[in-house]
Amino acid sequence: MNDMNGAGGPEDASFQAWTSSYGYNLPEETSAKSPEDAGIGLKQRYQPPKSDAKGIAYACGVIGLWALLYWHAMFHITLPFSLQGEHTQQPTHILHILAVFFSLEFMYTGLFITTHDAMHGTIAIRHRRINDFLGALAISLYAWFDYGMLHFKHWEHHNHTGKPHVDPDFHRGNPSLLPWFGWFMWEYISLWQFTKIATWTAVMQYLGAPMENILVFMTAAPLLSAFRLFLFGTYLPHRPEPGSDESTVVMHWPKSRTSQASNLQSFLTCYHFDLHWEHHRWPYAPWWELPKCR
Repeated sequence: MNDMNGAGGPEDASFQAWTSSYGYNLPEETSAKSPEDAGIGLKQRYQPPKSDAKGIAYACGVIGLWALLYWHAMFHITLPFSLQGEHTQQPTHILHILAVFFSLEFMYTGLFITTHDAMHGTIAIRHRRINDFLGALAISLYAWFDYGMLHFKHWEHHNHTGKPHVDPDFHRGNPSLLPWFGWFMWEYISLWQFTKIATWTAVMQYLGAPMENILVFMTAAPLLSAFRLFLFGTYLPHRPEPGSDESTVVMHWPKSRTSQASNLQSFLTCYHFDLHWEHHRWPYAPWWELPKCR
């Protein structure tokens, strides 16, 4: 492996395409408070994929698998309770319901991770329109968030990591899990989003989806996914150390924690989102290549 050259990335065509097309700021390791925080001595130099084909294939694969599971959950699962009178069909076996629910929740997580890659330009480094289209599609299927707003705030997070009242993903003075999660969600929801969700709910009902399926598979599953993403991608990597002045301490990106789990465990946890120091150090690495950055 090669020595890491400051805060810059590899000087190859892939990296140049990323910087010229997206113009994102790279992390400044010299701003770290100590050599340990800066990762001095680390010998690793990540190079982005030389083709966009794999990134596009992963994004389309996640969207396609989510769509298959979603359609099955909405129209081919009969829950053991009904909000619209008595069932005319035998309820689906509980193990089938649980398997579909947790598989769909995992694919909802994949939709957000796909959008996250798009916000970093790593689905298709050389084809920004394709990159942004797939990102906007994925986040619309996830919960009708506004892609442009997420894109702006996410780079506020990268540019001001761990600064209270500046980083939109950071806590607002109370780093406890649930209050922080509440503020995190509040930062990103909007009235227009709920209007789109209500419209989509009406469309699903018109197509024959039972309301109980909508509540379980279109509401509970993405909410659980949002908590998973927050827990492994924000709270655990960025929470202040116990005993410090937790309400005011700044958690600069070099202080981001990273997982020691195996590659398989990391994938099943949150699509490698728990490799968070690596993500902040190499923001041009797609999720499926983050293990290479260890």
